[in-house]
Amino acid sequence: MVFAVEIGNLWRMNARLSKAQDTMVKRTQLAGESELHGIFRPGDFLDCYSVAISPTDRPLEEIAQYVLIAMPEWARTLLRIRDRIVSFFGIKTTRELPQNNSFRKSVAVGDHIGFMQVRSISEREIILGEDDSHLDFRVAFRREPGEAGVVSLATLVHRHNLIGRL
Repeated sequence: MVFAVEIGNLWRMNARLSKAQDTMVKRTQLAGESELHGIFRPGDFLDCYSVAISPTDRPLEEIAQYVLIAMPEWARTLLRIRDRIVSFFGIKTTRELPQNNSFRKSVAVGDHIGFMQVRSISEREIILGEDDSHLDFRVAFRREPGEAGVVSLATLVHRHNLIGRL
C-alpha cells in the first residue's frame, strides 16, 4: 500500500503534466465503468484523483509513461527507500521486476512501462500492475468522454496477508 500512496503523491505533486498555472488535482470517485471495479474486493484499498492536463488529447499511454518513467528525483528516492525496507521481508523490489524505461508511441498488453506491466488497454483506460506474495497492485489512467483534458489516476491494492497491510 505504500507504493499506492507514493503513486498518488506523484500524481498530485507532478504539475509538469500541464502547462496551466492553475493545475488542481482533485480527489474523485472512480468511474463506474472502470475495469478496476471488476477486481475490487471488500478490504481492498482504492483511491482516485483527477487533473486537467494540456494538451487535452494527450494519449493515455503517453501519460502513463510520463508518470512512471519520467519520475521526479524525490519519487525515485522514495522507491529506493521502499526497496531497501521491503527486501528484508522477501518482497520484490522494483529492481527485480522487468523494466522498460524507453518512451514508445504505443504499448500493448504485457509490455512494461517502467517496472509496471500493462494489464489492459481500452479507448478510455489503461491499467498497469504487479502481483506479489503480499499484495496485488493496479494503477489505472482513465479519461471520461465529455471531460476534455481531465484524466483520472486510480490505485487499487488487494492485500493477501499481514505484510500486505503494512
